[in-house]
Amino acid sequence: MSQPDEERRQSPRIEKVNLVQISRFDEDGFRADMATGRTLNISEGGLRLELHHAVPLRSKVKLSVVIDDGIYDLQGKVVYLESLDDVRCCLGIEFEDLDDRTRQALREFVAEHG
Repeated sequence: MSQPDEERRQSPRIEKVNLVQISRFDEDGFRADMATGRTLNISEGGLRLELHHAVPLRSKVKLSVVIDDGIYDLQGKVVYLESLDDVRCCLGIEFEDLDDRTRQALREFVAEHG
């Protein structure tokens, strides 16, 4: 039996709206599609993103996220997908290979707004 999300998370999440541009890549590394959405929550390890179209589970994605006064480029994979209504969906993105600068910015952002 799986644990509730709150118990599996390794870092706290804050409910904060940030603009995000997301690009999905195919198996050969070519960009398959691109969209703009907004975060519903964000943490050091990932984010929950609202979009107007679904992105398949386990897709590799690149994100450009507005955090305070900066734009950060992140990589991750889709680990969760939920339909919110006929138009919107929610994605859970787990970050991968964060550099130290980006990890520190996320840590400070979560601490400041949490």
